[in-house]
Amino acid sequence: MAELVGAIGAPTFPAILAAWMRSHVAFDMVAIVVYRGSHPPLHIHDDFKGEQARNGLRQYLEQTYLLNPFYQSHLKGIASGVYRVRDLAPDHYLRSEVYRSYEIIIAETEEIGYVTRDWPRGLEEIDIAVTLDDGETTEIGIYSAGSGNFDDGALERLNGMLPLIEAGFRQHWQRIKAPHAAERRSADAGWAEAAYASFGADLLTNREREVVVLVLRGHSSDSIAAHLDISRATVKTHRKHAYDRLGISTQAELLSLFLRHVREHMPAA
Repeated sequence: MAELVGAIGAPTFPAILAAWMRSHVAFDMVAIVVYRGSHPPLHIHDDFKGEQARNGLRQYLEQTYLLNPFYQSHLKGIASGVYRVRDLAPDHYLRSEVYRSYEIIIAETEEIGYVTRDWPRGLEEIDIAVTLDDGETTEIGIYSAGSGNFDDGALERLNGMLPLIEAGFRQHWQRIKAPHAAERRSADAGWAEAAYASFGADLLTNREREVVVLVLRGHSSDSIAAHLDISRATVKTHRKHAYDRLGISTQAELLSLFLRHVREHMPAA
């Protein structure tokens, strides 16, 4: 703990934080990112190994974070805490049909039903959220390939560590925020959410686009009906009309079309 506090503001802080957490809870990999409003996430630290795993992380940071339940929870104002990823996901993630597209692959072994292409398979995930200033949230994601590592006892230990994790990372972020923030141009702010807003704008009605966006974010027909205060049958009608207008027939095609739209709207490097 003394080593952790002494490293605040130093490049070694994230690795020392991960080592301290591992001394209490076993896990295989960690990734730390900071979400700033609707900006793409800022990469802080990871210990992913191998070209394929690192490519999966890169895919996530560039595009597929948009579909991630932690990112969606961040936009809604997630509180600091320790979360199983399945507890953050909309109801439809656990029962969704098979996605087949370039970036997303459905896998029954994954907790939320999909993974980013090249993301290591079969991992159990715990997310530690640390709220920062100005609508910013840190996600410390820890991943285990072994079953049982993240039992209730592990969550209890992580919750006991949370006050120091929060205080330490908040102080660390204040010291490193300026150089990291400079990595993103202000003109890039909100481009990803703008991609959501503009998807199908020239083909779909406003209500059809609302339904499609909730489908993309993993909501079931019942959940969409509750969000929009309409009947389940009306949701299905809007979804069918939207698919017809987009020239698609499956959710896999919808996802592929959306990610192609995202790529086309990514700001130039």
